[in-house]
Amino acid sequence: MSIPPGAAAPASKPSASPARAKPKYPGIRVTCNGNYLVTQHVETRITEGGVYYPITPSTEGGEIYQASFASGELTVWGQQKVAVEAEGEHAAQGGATAFAVTGRRTVNFTSGQGIVYAAEQYYHAPGKLSTMVIEIGARALTKQALNVHCAHDDIYAVLDTGWTMLVARDAQQAADQAIILRKVNELSLNPGMNIQDGMLTTHSERMYLAPEAELLREFLGAVDDQIDCPTPAQRELFGPKRRRVPEMMDLKNPVLLGPVQNQEHHMNGVVARRNNFNEPILDRKSTRLNSSH
Repeated sequence: MSIPPGAAAPASKPSASPARAKPKYPGIRVTCNGNYLVTQHVETRITEGGVYYPITPSTEGGEIYQASFASGELTVWGQQKVAVEAEGEHAAQGGATAFAVTGRRTVNFTSGQGIVYAAEQYYHAPGKLSTMVIEIGARALTKQALNVHCAHDDIYAVLDTGWTMLVARDAQQAADQAIILRKVNELSLNPGMNIQDGMLTTHSERMYLAPEAELLREFLGAVDDQIDCPTPAQRELFGPKRRRVPEMMDLKNPVLLGPVQNQEHHMNGVVARRNNFNEPILDRKSTRLNSSH
C-alpha cells in the first residue's frame, strides 16, 4: 500500500501474545493454614508413617497426621499408614529414621527446642541412606525467655548434620517443596528438612493450591518401583536398578549398616559419602524445581 506524501502511516496492530498453555495439573483451591496444607494435602497422602512429638508451632502437623490415621485415610497409592507419638523429639527422630530405612516414606514434624533435642539423631540418618522428610516450623530457641514465634536459630543449629534443607517463603512453596524434596531425597538417598516460618507461615490462613492425586502418583512414583541407579556409587551398592526407597534394614536380606570404624576408615567414609552422595544433590534439586514449573 502506498502512502501519500505528508500522510501519517496507519497504526500497526499489536501482535497477539501467544496463548499460555494450561498446566496439566493446575491444583485444587483450598483455604487452610500452612500446617494443614503441607500435612493434610501432601504428607498424609504420600507417606506410610508419621513419627513425631508435639511442639509449637509444628504441633498441628502431628495432630493432623494422627487424625488422618484414625479416620483410616489411605495414601494415593492405597496404602495404610501408621502414626506414632513418641515420648519426646529425640525418640521421635530415632523412630522416624528406623521406619524410613525399612523402605517406607516417613515424615516427622518438629520445631525449636525439639530440633536441638533431636540433633544427635540427625547425624547418622544420611549414612543409613534414609530418605525421610522433617516438616519444620522454624522457631526461636528459648534463651532468656521462651518464645514460640518465628526465628531461624533452631535450623541454624543443625546446618552441618548432612540433611538437605529447603526454606520456603510461604505455605504454597512449602507444600510444593515437600513433594520436590522427597523426590530429590529418593534419588540422592539423603534425608531432608522442609522449612517454613513458624506462626508467620504455619498458621497463615489463605487460599492455596493443593496437589492432585495423579500429580503425586506421577511425580513421585511408588516406593517399590524399580528405578535405574543414577550414580556409579549407587550402582556399586545395588546393581543397575534398585527399589525407589531402599529397604536398608530387611530381615530377609540383612546387611551391615552403621558399624564402628577406626580413624582412617571413618575419615574415608565421610569423604566418600560427601563426594558420591552429597555433591549431586544441588543439580537434582534444580532439575526437579525446573520440571515442576
